[in-house]
Amino acid sequence: MSPDDGSTRLSAADRARRVRVTAEQQAAPADDVVTSGIALPGSPVSEAGTVFLNGLIRAQLRLAAGCLAGFLLVGVVLTLMVMIIARTADPVLFGVPLSWLLQAYAFYPVILVFAVIYARGAARNERRYRALADDGRGTTP
Repeated sequence: MSPDDGSTRLSAADRARRVRVTAEQQAAPADDVVTSGIALPGSPVSEAGTVFLNGLIRAQLRLAAGCLAGFLLVGVVLTLMVMIIARTADPVLFGVPLSWLLQAYAFYPVILVFAVIYARGAARNERRYRALADDGRGTTP
């Protein structure tokens, strides 16, 4: 390595002076505390909190799968409409065939509708989770 590139090599004395910083060992978790899994900021880590969190994950997965299935179904129907219109008498609007207009502009509103449905559903699921987690936190010892 050349001294011009800004990198330097540490001598043996510099390496010996390095200090390793480690965290203190924490006490073993209580019996009712779950230490594995995913936790959202501010969420409880008790057994009830884990159950609520697993419910949230399942609800979000159902919502995503439902939105995906609905989007694919609408996309297939829209594609079939374009194919049928193109094979039959293709009407012309503003000098452009209707099948071209559908291909160019019909998918964007569909994408927007499903995006809004998913975002609102995900926010609703998270609000329900927060309400359950807050109620569960107050009742657990």
